[in-house]
Amino acid sequence: MTLSEMFDSNLVLLKNKSTSKNELIGKLLEQIYKTGREPPFSSDEVQKKVLMREEIGGTLFPSGLSVPHARLMDYEGFVLAVGTTVEPIIHDGIQIRLVALMLSSQSGGQYYLPTLAALTKLSRDGAYFTRLCSSESYDDFIKIIRERDQ
Repeated sequence: MTLSEMFDSNLVLLKNKSTSKNELIGKLLEQIYKTGREPPFSSDEVQKKVLMREEIGGTLFPSGLSVPHARLMDYEGFVLAVGTTVEPIIHDGIQIRLVALMLSSQSGGQYYLPTLAALTKLSRDGAYFTRLCSSESYDDFIKIIRERDQ
């Protein structure tokens, strides 16, 4: 499976007006639950797990990529929701430009690590990542991802 195949058009929220990472995480979770891709837990429970994991040490990269995630017991699925913002969110001195929320099984399943690796690799190319974060539509976003599909 390629990275572009991991995205669902309903779970790519571009040009958000979120002003904090936690606010954007909340919007992404809300969208996951609207699309029927939710794990068998309440949204509040999942949000608590994601935020607890972020407190331990979030996955925030100097490139502006943030990958909040939760590995959930009794859940065998994987879901990826992505959001960009109109203005970068400043968190711990880093300008977050893209948040990729991942929910997976306790083990991480077969998709978590390859997806994380692919996203971090893409974020290392500053000009490419800026284009991706500036996408105006889902079609543009996927077209840019496909340029370097893995």
